[in-house]
Amino acid sequence: MKKLLIISFIGLLTVSCKTRFRISVQEPAVVDLPNDARSFGIVNMIDEENSPEQKIAGAVLGNAQINGNVEASERAVAGALRALDRSNNLQGTKVPQLENIYKGDGSVNWDLLDSIAEKDGYDGFIALSKLETQTPVGGTVLANATGQNSMRLDGSLYINAYINKERVSVEQYKVFYRYNIPTSGSTSIVSILNDSKRKTEYFKALGFQLGYKAAALLYPNWVWVSRTFYNKGSKILKRAKPMIREGNWDIAEEQLEMGLNARSDRVRGRVLYNLALVNEGQGELDEAIKYAKESALACGNKLANDYLRILKDRKRQMSILQQQ
Repeated sequence: MKKLLIISFIGLLTVSCKTRFRISVQEPAVVDLPNDARSFGIVNMIDEENSPEQKIAGAVLGNAQINGNVEASERAVAGALRALDRSNNLQGTKVPQLENIYKGDGSVNWDLLDSIAEKDGYDGFIALSKLETQTPVGGTVLANATGQNSMRLDGSLYINAYINKERVSVEQYKVFYRYNIPTSGSTSIVSILNDSKRKTEYFKALGFQLGYKAAALLYPNWVWVSRTFYNKGSKILKRAKPMIREGNWDIAEEQLEMGLNARSDRVRGRVLYNLALVNEGQGELDEAIKYAKESALACGNKLANDYLRILKDRKRQMSILQQQ
């Protein structure tokens, strides 16, 4: 089935003889799971032992110190559930932490997972296995002491996926996210306490984003990409400009085809390049590659040479999509 592209005209930027705009393209899932795996149990396996770093000061959250990574993992589950909900065909449910996913020899305990899957109707499980965070030495206190207005919080989340029917397990996929946490820049007790509380909330927000990104690895996603087309050089290119900009691909294609016999290699190269873009917009990647290749080889268009690499990469991704 031909996959259509959604077009966005936000942020049009005209530079010289070219116009830059954005389209969205679909990228394949990073984690290649069986097609019939639709329902997942989300398991939070993160604890003090496997994610021991980043203590949050007890002045904010009680007398005992709290592990920031463990705190973030609770929100990571919520983020993963949100991502699955937005996939349109996957669903997830939080399940209690499982102590024995692995046997003593390191193999997956499929008997345990099968019993839970059969009872609750899961096709598989997504396990959040480890969460790591990193902040500058000294944290908010040092940031305030040195008059900084923000501090960085980096986080990485590792996930494992288990599919019961096929006995498939994929492990240690990693996602990354970063926040810049605003700080007061003051060393007063009140400011430090407020900054510490804010840091706690950012740990939770970081966890949510990591969980969302992790679950999104399981299904194809639409991403925004930038494209450039020629708007000057001949009457044909000028006439096609509004058609391309408004996404009227079929009319733009007919208009540009009138310029294929241009005597100038420069003009013909631009026409061919724009035809490649128009065909990408229609989902015709093979035709787009053909036009981009002719623009680069026959007319020496440098922009087409770069675009050709992009199109070939997209074709490889689409072949993966069709198998998912």
